[in-house]
Amino acid sequence: MRPRRLLGLVALATFAVLGAGGAYLVRDPLPHFLARRSSLDAFAESAPTLDRGYEIQQVRLTATSGLAVELTTRRALEDSGVRLPLVVVLGGHHTGRDAVRLLGDTRRTLVAAVSYPFTGDPRPDAATFLREIPAIRAAFLDTPPALMLALDYLLRRTDVDSAHVEAVGVSLGAPFVSIAGALDTRFTRVWVLHGSGGSFAPLERNMRRTIRFAPLRIAAAALANVIIAGPRLAPERWVPRIAPRPFMMVSAEGDERLPRAAVETLYRSAREPKTLVWMPGRHVHADTATIRQLADIVLARVRAAPGAPAR
Repeated sequence: MRPRRLLGLVALATFAVLGAGGAYLVRDPLPHFLARRSSLDAFAESAPTLDRGYEIQQVRLTATSGLAVELTTRRALEDSGVRLPLVVVLGGHHTGRDAVRLLGDTRRTLVAAVSYPFTGDPRPDAATFLREIPAIRAAFLDTPPALMLALDYLLRRTDVDSAHVEAVGVSLGAPFVSIAGALDTRFTRVWVLHGSGGSFAPLERNMRRTIRFAPLRIAAAALANVIIAGPRLAPERWVPRIAPRPFMMVSAEGDERLPRAAVETLYRSAREPKTLVWMPGRHVHADTATIRQLADIVLARVRAAPGAPAR
């Protein structure tokens, strides 16, 4: 299909969505969040396995609404019998709960990595993307309640210190953690690692790698932004509610995925107490070195908190 014709079709679809269905698609998501979170109905825990001196356990949760959430916990064997600070991590959608296996030294904490509640094809191509749109939108709207449901389960555990509960959103996970952290005061501190404010600007920036023709890219980003309820999920709308709990940002000086202005917008939107740490390098990908560097920044603060377990 010629680019000009494709642009026309995308533009037409954009105007149709923005006009006829836009108001519906970007309606207030809070009633949905609360209904889907509902309450914890059941959980199934796998038999623990050992990995480099850590106990790994996979868990599947089900809410009374039908929402299903998968997570993996990681705890050092030497920390058995100790109530530990809890670190709840949401990273990239391909990594999900397996993010715990990329971490280095997490002793004196219990880490729980949560998967996105996405039921579609995790790598749709151009031919199948349209078919996956309803599942993508559902996953975006179900992720904040999934994090709150995960906390319902995790705070029942006898090895968790409920006074020290960290919510950590990495890259794609940043907006969802911002929303869950704003709504659920059981999170005692909220972290955004390599995240930003806005919804359209990050989408448009990331589409530059695959859609070189600017008018087509802008139209596609605008359409995608409405489909995923981006204006309502933009984290700068939610982070002011986190105060008086601390809000932490760690950002990359050479981030090629996120506009610097969008990063700064998110930080400005948060209320005190808040901290922004700049680190050298580019946006985090699935590289173990950067992931562990980010984890070290977070865990150093967690271990230094008053009342944290000491060694």
